[in-house]
Amino acid sequence: MILDLIHEHGTIGVTELSKLIGVNKSSAYRLLKTLEENGYVEQVAEGGKYALGLKLCKFREKVLDRYAIRAIAHPYLEELTRLTNEAAGLSVRKGDTIYLIDCFSSPQYLGVILQVGDNEEMHSTAHGKTMFAAFPEEEKRRLLKETVREKHTEKTVVDADALMKEARTNAERGYAVDDEETTLGMRCVAAPIFDFSGRVAAAIGISGPIDRVTKEKIPEYAGIVCQIAEKISRKLGY
Repeated sequence: MILDLIHEHGTIGVTELSKLIGVNKSSAYRLLKTLEENGYVEQVAEGGKYALGLKLCKFREKVLDRYAIRAIAHPYLEELTRLTNEAAGLSVRKGDTIYLIDCFSSPQYLGVILQVGDNEEMHSTAHGKTMFAAFPEEEKRRLLKETVREKHTEKTVVDADALMKEARTNAERGYAVDDEETTLGMRCVAAPIFDFSGRVAAAIGISGPIDRVTKEKIPEYAGIVCQIAEKISRKLGY
């Protein structure tokens, strides 16, 4: 919980932490010092606040190594960036959240900055929506019933019926689009990756500013993304 709070805030002080977790300042200080002694957090210059420590990088790599798909997809992800000149990302699902497990930045001056470990809700991202479209109907309805969907921009779709309708369209065409639904000024196109059992295992896609990833160019980009997704799916035995 404390590490999550530091990740969310960037840095955090003793007083701030004590208020957030409901303990006195002495207890908050001891908790932070214990984490610091073990390398999980480190004190930074700005007002004696604490930030996440380098030791966590070791754990991140261990977690990512569990996903064999990351190693398989990595060269194809690089190919996707080369073919589109846009940022490319590979995501997996955990519950109703999509986690980025590998990415390449755009070689262009202005582009989307992706970071491994980024996570977003399923309903507003192209990665999440393309995976959602491949789920069995019962799983779709369960997720829509159990999740609270945040409206990130005025374009974010949160209505269950509208999302089910969009999922049918995405399943038919083989890809999904995030049209400024997560971040204004940005579009993403993503396609599902399937494993040997025929289940959706991950999603791959590109992200870029709307003046480059225009609505007119979406079919072209979608074709490239789908081809790359198919290549990875075949590698997984699909």
